[in-house]
Amino acid sequence: MNMKTKHLFFITVAASALALGGCKTTEANYKAAYEIAKQKQVENMGGDTSAKLEQFALPKERTVDGVKLEMRTEAIGFPADGGASRAVIKRYNIVVGQFRQIFNARQMRERLIANGYEGACIVSTRNQVYYVVAASCATPKEAAEAVGSVKSDSRITLRAPLPFVLEPSYLAR
Repeated sequence: MNMKTKHLFFITVAASALALGGCKTTEANYKAAYEIAKQKQVENMGGDTSAKLEQFALPKERTVDGVKLEMRTEAIGFPADGGASRAVIKRYNIVVGQFRQIFNARQMRERLIANGYEGACIVSTRNQVYYVVAASCATPKEAAEAVGSVKSDSRITLRAPLPFVLEPSYLAR
């Protein structure tokens, strides 16, 4: 190989390495693009049915028997080992956690029980969201008191839109 050929070969290799290395997506770039897409989806509801359902399912303030509650009415199911059943669940259920993975919901339920919330249980939705219920109440007044108690309990970390009152659709009037 003559000097000109060697020089051309090294320039080609260097240019190829730069081109291949410059095309990689970094985690930061991916996250930024994801956040932009998510924001656009929220702004436009982007035709995504699940996003529309999630927006529709946000708790709404309702007054029941003179008591204001942040409520959501949904069809629910009772996952195995969740501690919930039609016999246990009442009309007003104080939701303090929502998860896509049942494993996480079970962990939170165990922490609640260890902290004195003996009635803590897990219910699920059709969209496979698992709600951790701290208390199940028969009246709006009991529910309002339970919400206040949960909000003031420093052992429970709450993120918006939590806590809210879940009314099972089969009990809604």
